[in-house]
Amino acid sequence: MRRLLLCAALLGGAANAAPAVQTREPTAEERGSFDAYYREQVPARIGGGPSLFAPVFDIQRRRGEAWRVIARVDSSPRHHTPELCRQVRTSYIYDAKAPKGQRWTPSAAAPEWYVWLATPKVICTAARYTVRMAPAVSGDDVAALLRQHRALLERARLLFAGNSSCARQRALTFRLSAIEPAPPANGAPQMVGMVFESDRDTRVRVAVRKSRGEYAAWNVNCAAD
Repeated sequence: MRRLLLCAALLGGAANAAPAVQTREPTAEERGSFDAYYREQVPARIGGGPSLFAPVFDIQRRRGEAWRVIARVDSSPRHHTPELCRQVRTSYIYDAKAPKGQRWTPSAAAPEWYVWLATPKVICTAARYTVRMAPAVSGDDVAALLRQHRALLERARLLFAGNSSCARQRALTFRLSAIEPAPPANGAPQMVGMVFESDRDTRVRVAVRKSRGEYAAWNVNCAAD
């Protein structure tokens, strides 16, 4: 009887668990229709002309739901400031029920900016590692944090021990993934946020205090999004 109850509990837990996310590659129709849409529509509507790179498709669904099909395209690299190169990533959504030729539309979400440090007097070219930049953060702050992010992360690790959600992540390997605004903290009116992603699929936010052009790790947040 105990074994039967245990099996029933396990089956009930599995039934109540969130359905797994399924993914797939684009169909020939999805890929072909996006290529046609992008060639015909995007260069005429978006300054800077077409991208130099192929689209990346993000296709997923939960069991029993319709597929969500998104294509993402990066613009050609350009200087954002003398110190920063930038690409703009735009997303497009597919509607299989729309008439042929009208199935792709730009996402309602704003395009994302991805930046990296520029080489002086050299034309920007694609970089292997880029960082998402919120437009609200100044280019000067972003350039400074890109140069100092490793040192700031090491200082932030000292704060991990005092944060219950961060303590276990103190020794993980992290990569800077985003720079974003951060709310003012008590005693630190000028703050910038740095987002680090670990090799264990976790995310850490480090609030950085800016004072007279100097930056210091102020607090950390490792709560799951």
